[in-house]
Order: sequence, then C-alpha cells, then structure tokens
Amino acid sequence: MLTTAQLRQVAARSGARDIANVEIDVILTYLLHLLIERGVMEHLAFKGGTMLRKMIFGPRGRLSTDLDFTCRKDISIDDLTLALLDALAQPYRGIAFRFGGQRLVFDRRGLRRQSSVLACRE
Repeated sequence: MLTTAQLRQVAARSGARDIANVEIDVILTYLLHLLIERGVMEHLAFKGGTMLRKMIFGPRGRLSTDLDFTCRKDISIDDLTLALLDALAQPYRGIAFRFGGQRLVFDRRGLRRQSSVLACRE
C-alpha cells in the first residue's frame, strides 16, 4: 500500500482534503484492477459516481467511497457470487478483501434491498 506521504501527494493532485478518502479511493482502484485481471468485470457494468470520476472526469472532484455495478445477463447471480469469492480468495498486492455483513440500501423508489459490504485489510 501507499505510505502517508504518498497518500498526501495523491491528495494534493486530486484536491482532496481527507487522507482517509484518498486511501479508500486507492483501495477501490486496486479492487477494480483485481476484478479486471481475474475476469470478473466481463460480467459487470461499472456505473455511478466513481465510474464517472475514474473514467470520464479524471483525478479532480469528489472522491467516492464505493463502487457501483450492474450484473450483465450473461451470468447468474449465483455464478457471479462464486466468481467474486474466487477472485477475492487470495490477497491482491498485499491487500486482503473479504465480505462482511449485509446492509440495507434504499433505492429511488424507497424499496429496501440487501447489499454486501466488502472490507479490506493490509
């Protein structure tokens, strides 16, 4: 992972004030690389604010603390879950990712759904 000095350099380039959010952004970048390298992204569509920042607007702007995906129709949820678990089974560049508990998320219609929480540690 990055040192505190390196995180401060990234923060200065992006205009971020909170080093913790910079660290989360770096971890999310590693997670995206892992998903690409292990073939999981072939079954997902990357969307949302983080996608816009990373793919369209570049390093400036608000740092997101999550990744949003839509499952493509070429894979079942069960098979996608197995692919994710397999991809996350081994540490990636010194970071170990694991699924935590569940949390409730409200969508625009006010419906509640379960969302897996992904945690990481060095």
